[in-house]
Amino acid sequence: MKTELARIITEKTAPTEDELTSILKCFKWVKVNKNEHLLEQGEVADRLFFIQKGCLRLYYNTEDFGIVTRFMAFEHTFLTSLVSFISREPSTEFIEAVEDSEVLTISHHDFLQLRESIPVWDKIYIYILEYGLTVITGRLSSLLTQNATERYTTLLENNPELIQRLSNANLASYLNISPETLSRLKSRIFKQKK
Repeated sequence: MKTELARIITEKTAPTEDELTSILKCFKWVKVNKNEHLLEQGEVADRLFFIQKGCLRLYYNTEDFGIVTRFMAFEHTFLTSLVSFISREPSTEFIEAVEDSEVLTISHHDFLQLRESIPVWDKIYIYILEYGLTVITGRLSSLLTQNATERYTTLLENNPELIQRLSNANLASYLNISPETLSRLKSRIFKQKK
């Protein structure tokens, strides 16, 4: 059940066998139904998730009651509302299952205990922070420098699984465009390929 998590931990931290066993004991398996929320806006993010199967999205509501998806996380990815997890402040974001999913979850308390008792665990912390920074920077750059067509085309080239697995509403939210704009883009690109 925890094979892929163990592989990533071993690859990133090189723990002893006893350390790996202690780390894995802190993770609990949870089945999550599609559309179920793992974090509500205003709650403190108290858990870090490792996705075994499925897809979670990190999103927030805008002032005009729109939904903006900040990140879509698929298999073998860690996810939480990182600012809330670190600062212990209420989250401005939601985490929702986009598909029926299976996750391994560790509490903030256990995460900190591992940092204190198993020093190599800090390498996972750094890995999560670096991954989060890279993703946020890439998304911000895309939103600031690309138009809707370029964002969709880049996604089609680099992450076709997003387009295949997400509903049009979720995909449009991720691209920060309306579902109608997404439909027009798909139609135009399909016609160009003929």
